[in-house]
Amino acid sequence: MVVTLDEEGVPDAMPAGWCMFTSHDPTMMAVSIGFQRYTHELLENSKEFVLAFPGKSQKEDVLYCGTKSGREVNKFEETGLETAPPSQVEVPLIEDSVACFECKKRGSLDTGDHTIFSGELVAAHVSEENNEKIYNVGNWASEGAASFKTIDEIKRAL
Repeated sequence: MVVTLDEEGVPDAMPAGWCMFTSHDPTMMAVSIGFQRYTHELLENSKEFVLAFPGKSQKEDVLYCGTKSGREVNKFEETGLETAPPSQVEVPLIEDSVACFECKKRGSLDTGDHTIFSGELVAAHVSEENNEKIYNVGNWASEGAASFKTIDEIKRAL
């Protein structure tokens, strides 16, 4: 899920299937968002975002967020998703996620009908309890374990 803020500071979340690590020095991540998406508009006007990997128990909330636009509804009010305070950015984390990565936007690249937004990873939060993440292809709610606890562990793995 990509978490962003609107101009009034209201958070929005959108499931994103195209997300990846792109660099280890500095540690960076990228996400690809379609031009027509509300999240695209918010990311264009933002300097920060959070990439949250939801847990298996959040499946229905993710489905809701992927079928409704933040232009019309407040997804956090309409679902059971709760926010948690970030440590380095203004954008909130999603409580009970397997992992949340706080990013400072560093660039963007238009690619066909999507833009790839890159961000420097400034904080990583990995749950000790929730380790069954949702995958966006194949077995929609298959299990997966979070293996990184710190940015240094992520850098060593890259």
